[in-house]
Amino acid sequence: MIITLLKKYWITISLSALILVLCFMNTAELPEAPMTNFDKLVHLLMFMGLSGVVFFDNTNYLRKPVSRQRIFWSSFLFPVLFSGFIEIMQEYFTTNRTGDWMDFLFDSIGATIGLIVCLLINRRLVLR
Repeated sequence: MIITLLKKYWITISLSALILVLCFMNTAELPEAPMTNFDKLVHLLMFMGLSGVVFFDNTNYLRKPVSRQRIFWSSFLFPVLFSGFIEIMQEYFTTNRTGDWMDFLFDSIGATIGLIVCLLINRRLVLR
């Protein structure tokens, strides 16, 4: 069961681990961002990407459509809950990072955009 889950969702698990590392790394030594609120754009893109990767894994690499409910629960709700978990962990369990409601908002916006794209792609899969 666990091996099957790991095989099916290895890309999702890998990207989730990468996001965790990025969200918990010490950013004090990073170079200056190229624009104001650049980190918000990064958050949006990370969680839009996570939404898409979960969808990609669920469709078995775009070979079959999945239900809208499954897309909602996995490609939207998982990234949003994961984002909330990260922000809470940053606030209460790290000394070099703080939880930020704006990060959570942009993570959620990214997941919402990802959800919309996933629904559109899934519709195209149904039509073929």
